[in-house]
Amino acid sequence: MTSRQSRILVVDDTPASLKLLSELLRAEGYEVRSAIDGELALESAFDNPPDLVMLDIMMPGIDGFEVCRRLKAHPATRQVPVIFVSTLSETEEKVQGFHLGAVDYVSKPYQREELLARVRTHLEIERLRNRLEEAVAERSSQLYQSEQKLRTTLDDYISAHTQLHTLLDTIPDLVWLKDPNGVYLTCNLQFERLYGAGEAEIVGKTDRDFVSAELADFFRDNDQKAVRAGKVCANEEWLEFADNGYRGLFETLKTPVLDRNGKLIGVLGIARDISERRAAQAKIQRHMQLYAALSRCNKAIVQSADEADLFLSVCQAAVEFGGMKMAWVGLLNADRSALRPCASFGEGADELQTIDMALTAGSTFGRSPTSVAIREQRPYWCQDFQNDPLTLPWRAQALKANWKSSAALPLHQGAGVFVLYADEVDAFDADARDLLLEMATDIDIALDNFSRSRAQQQAEAEIERLAFYDPLTGLPNRRLLYDRLHQAVVANARAASHGAALFIDLDNFKTLNDTKGHNHGDLLLIEVARRLEASVREGDTVARLGGDEFVVILNGLNGDPGQASAQTKMIGSKILAAISRPYPLQGYEHHCSASMGVGLFRDPDTTVEELLKCIDTALYQAKRSGRNSLQFYDPAMQQALEAKAALENDLRRALEEDGFLLYFQPQVDQDGNIVGAEVLIRWQHPQRGLVAPAEFIPLAEETGLIVPIGNWVVDSACAQLKNWEGQAGFDGLQLAVNVSAPQFRQADFVAQVRRTITRHGLCPSRLKLELTESLVLDDIDDTIVKMQQLRESGVSFSMDDFGTGYSSLYYLTKLPFDQLKIDRSFVHNLGVSQNDAVIVQTIIGMADNLGIESLAEGVETEEQLAFLKAHGCHFYQGFLFGRPLPLEQFQVRLQEASDQPANLDLRVFDSRP
Repeated sequence: MTSRQSRILVVDDTPASLKLLSELLRAEGYEVRSAIDGELALESAFDNPPDLVMLDIMMPGIDGFEVCRRLKAHPATRQVPVIFVSTLSETEEKVQGFHLGAVDYVSKPYQREELLARVRTHLEIERLRNRLEEAVAERSSQLYQSEQKLRTTLDDYISAHTQLHTLLDTIPDLVWLKDPNGVYLTCNLQFERLYGAGEAEIVGKTDRDFVSAELADFFRDNDQKAVRAGKVCANEEWLEFADNGYRGLFETLKTPVLDRNGKLIGVLGIARDISERRAAQAKIQRHMQLYAALSRCNKAIVQSADEADLFLSVCQAAVEFGGMKMAWVGLLNADRSALRPCASFGEGADELQTIDMALTAGSTFGRSPTSVAIREQRPYWCQDFQNDPLTLPWRAQALKANWKSSAALPLHQGAGVFVLYADEVDAFDADARDLLLEMATDIDIALDNFSRSRAQQQAEAEIERLAFYDPLTGLPNRRLLYDRLHQAVVANARAASHGAALFIDLDNFKTLNDTKGHNHGDLLLIEVARRLEASVREGDTVARLGGDEFVVILNGLNGDPGQASAQTKMIGSKILAAISRPYPLQGYEHHCSASMGVGLFRDPDTTVEELLKCIDTALYQAKRSGRNSLQFYDPAMQQALEAKAALENDLRRALEEDGFLLYFQPQVDQDGNIVGAEVLIRWQHPQRGLVAPAEFIPLAEETGLIVPIGNWVVDSACAQLKNWEGQAGFDGLQLAVNVSAPQFRQADFVAQVRRTITRHGLCPSRLKLELTESLVLDDIDDTIVKMQQLRESGVSFSMDDFGTGYSSLYYLTKLPFDQLKIDRSFVHNLGVSQNDAVIVQTIIGMADNLGIESLAEGVETEEQLAFLKAHGCHFYQGFLFGRPLPLEQFQVRLQEASDQPANLDLRVFDSRP
């Protein structure tokens, strides 16, 4: 008779997913029903319970968790296994699903074979469970019938005593009867074997006469439970027979016996040996675990990228799914003299580090089960670790790690071994051995596949190298260069960035070949290629056209042509410097230089041929200009770069030759008293005259010259303050110096300022450093530390251009500022913009509340001054009081102001040009 098809209910609110899963299962021969939501699923399941439910979680209305809960609560579907199939993959969702009674959890997207394997596994488990329940029900029915016979017999106990004993003695189970006080009334032959005494010796006695008090109390408690329940109570008990020492697990049924009037007259006990049944169940469980481990192993084989990943996944599967205590994989070293564990998982894995796995002659490990498996190329099954003679040296570790049996399976033609440990004796029966051997075979197949894949990749890489790379230097050849250039043109045009091509030709290379031979020339080319690669960024390309010609492709340069040119020049100069370093060539030190032609590109219509022609022309110009130089193809851009380079050189010369000047713009208080000045730098160029800061400061910041220039300004300001000491009208002045971000971020900035103040013997309170908001907030922790250190030395701080950046009021309360400078943009609009007026008022009020001075810069009109005074601004700076002046003029005007009576006109400086 053919068994019916397994019935599967598929529940998913996504029609496509529902259809796909349903068709997949029907193709495997299953009877499939489908439901689009939880309500329909429950209705279908309750009316006609399926054998298995495939259940989505995220559904409108009733979600999958609620559907599972209701299925498990309903008598008709309580035992139906549920597998969640969902996109949710977090651990907490899985735990919730298993808590509700699900048997498995499959994450979307799922693998077809994995899902079908899990469906088959759980249907088989359900089939076995049903068969087991039927067997139990049948046996329980038999027990019930026996009990009924005994009840009937008890009514006629005296008259039918002989017939009753005949019946009881034929029953293979243990049968006995006690009175309400636990005194034995009768028992059968099987029970006599338990206590090693005849019925006559047992009747009239209690359990305490035969077993320990603890065990006797345990039996008595179970009797009382049955009496209190008033029905049959089942429990499991380990019993040891006195006649032969046999010990087994027995299922015991205790039944209260009542007379015709309902009065308790005793407790009937029936015990059946279920040791074999439990052993069979445990065996099935072990095999199911090993099936799961094998499935997981196959999945790991498909997903693993290399041997290390595979080995760890296999060991993990053997422990987490296969029920093993620990598993590890070892590989032989090159000379096969020792075994090296390369992956392990499970309890006791750390014990591997304590074991010497040398396989040399006479070594202890050379006689271990693992070495036997490798040497003889056969599995070694150690069913009792503590008694196997080959495991004697490692029994202490096994006892500590609870290893009771082990299996050693050779791998990949003796190159390694797969070792597993179980926490029970005789863990590897025939079926378990077959499954583990299949797992080892699958691992071998995977290792073969890895070997073939590596060989194929190596062959493909060699073919590509021969076709696209220069055999001498290993750089891309002309063929690959054309392809890379074309890709660079397209990519940079798409990204709105510039690219650059650098054509490099070694100067006087022919002379080296003619004098030292081509061998030296080849060594030089190899070293040049190495230096070129070290000089460019990741993503750039270095190629060899042939001979002593190289091309470098730079990608992702700035979208602004000027910035892109500067970036290219910086990299090109770095390359030329690298090439210019000496070359040790087989005992001969060679000096070499190179010429470079450069072309920028961004236009997507630029062809590779045009670009190579341009940089070839630029290279020719570089050669003509004297070699060891870099030339851009664009003449206009070249001129701009030359001008910029000249300006940079002049700037460096100005630092060396003291070509800078300090200008001073006065700062006054509410009474018109000059309390100090802001120090401003000017450059006195020998040809161009006075150069404004806006023209050279950006270049100084770009080249890093801003740091020495800033140090010069601080030093000059301190020197001037020292010169004014003791001069009436000057010795109380405070000078404010702007500090750039690169200067402030120097690690020795604080020490530099302190040394300058100490060198000039200056009172630190006369120096005020102005910091911008962006500088302060760029690295707030570093800012706080440096400001606190200088504040402790007496230096004061002013926040310049306050309100124009991203102001953080929280950090303002943490930073030791003495003054807030209101930006000129807000002051300029006073009387024009109400918003700016509100902002100025707010800044002044905030400064007052924080105990900080306020200074308005850019004050140009009486109206602006009146507004600021009316709202409590402390100090002022701007053209209304004077423009920035060189030292001599500033001192003259300051002297004139000091000669004026108190409360002088605040516009005293405005009368001079």
